[in-house]
Amino acid sequence: MAGMNGPFATWHFPAMSNMLGTHTLALNAAGADAPEWLQLLPATSFAGADGRGPYEAPDAGALVSRFQAAGRRLPVDENHSIDLAGKAGHPSPARGWIVELQARGDGLWGKVEWTETGRALVKGKDYGFISPVFLHSRSKPYRISGIERVALTNDPNLPFLKSLHTRNEDQPMLEELRKALGLPETADEAAIVDAVKAAHSASSGHAATIARIAEAAGVAKETGADDLVKAVQSRGTPSPSAAETENADLKAQIVSLQSQISTLATSTAREKAEAAIDGAIQAGKIVPALRDHMIARHMKAPAEVETEIKHLVSLNAGGLGGRKVPESGQVIAAEEDQVRSMMGVEEKAYAETAKALNGKDQ
Repeated sequence: MAGMNGPFATWHFPAMSNMLGTHTLALNAAGADAPEWLQLLPATSFAGADGRGPYEAPDAGALVSRFQAAGRRLPVDENHSIDLAGKAGHPSPARGWIVELQARGDGLWGKVEWTETGRALVKGKDYGFISPVFLHSRSKPYRISGIERVALTNDPNLPFLKSLHTRNEDQPMLEELRKALGLPETADEAAIVDAVKAAHSASSGHAATIARIAEAAGVAKETGADDLVKAVQSRGTPSPSAAETENADLKAQIVSLQSQISTLATSTAREKAEAAIDGAIQAGKIVPALRDHMIARHMKAPAEVETEIKHLVSLNAGGLGGRKVPESGQVIAAEEDQVRSMMGVEEKAYAETAKALNGKDQ
């Protein structure tokens, strides 16, 4: 329907100070199933193929805040039926509901809960694109101020984006990389690449150190970590009689190697612990005041701590996640005090840390 988007470019609501406009965007590559997340707007400024625009780069964070403040889901319909058929008294059923918005590196994303019919339409390839309805300012360049709803369509106004049915075989791999690197599920490809580069750099440095240790210990460079440690430990600290016959340089080297192994193990454990705990803090499962405590615990018992994190509920879900702010005279809220108690942190130490952190935020 070539004229599908036309009426929305200048549709004015007297009660609102903004104009209502739509631009058709491709859905995220979905493969064989309907996607759970849809890219609603790009991160950069854009204009439609039909000449409408230009639109400023959307403030995704502000749009997410507005959505959360409104406290309502956004409908996904067919060919803007809510704005066309619905206003004429005809049926305009939702084919899905946007229940969450996220600001990512490549734009604004919405999490959709499909209805049975909506999922069938997308899986059956009846539609290949989406068209978000949004509010924007009257003057150019237009500033987008809110997302109203989304429509399934086959009339893309931004054809440079991937269509719904362009199969993306990299998605499962990206999910696995996020998990392996301890990144949140919202991390985009750029964040994943940066994390891979950092991990590769650290791994290369560790490999070089291990190679030097293996050479000094007289074993093959391919020797496993456990066998390498045993090889170094078996050499031990030279006894006084051996020291008289062995090279004094070798004695110092062995002591240095043992220290490097200990430092390497501690450094690796801390890196893994920091990645896991920082990820949990970003996900809202651990309050920042517990960061050092949880890192120390993770270094001693990583499996135990990661199991605890897995079963924790995000404190950030739905804004404050149901938490109450501290009442008059309190340093921490009741919910945070329960978390503190579960983690075995003394009340006084936690309160002092929380108070210091609150002071920094002001």
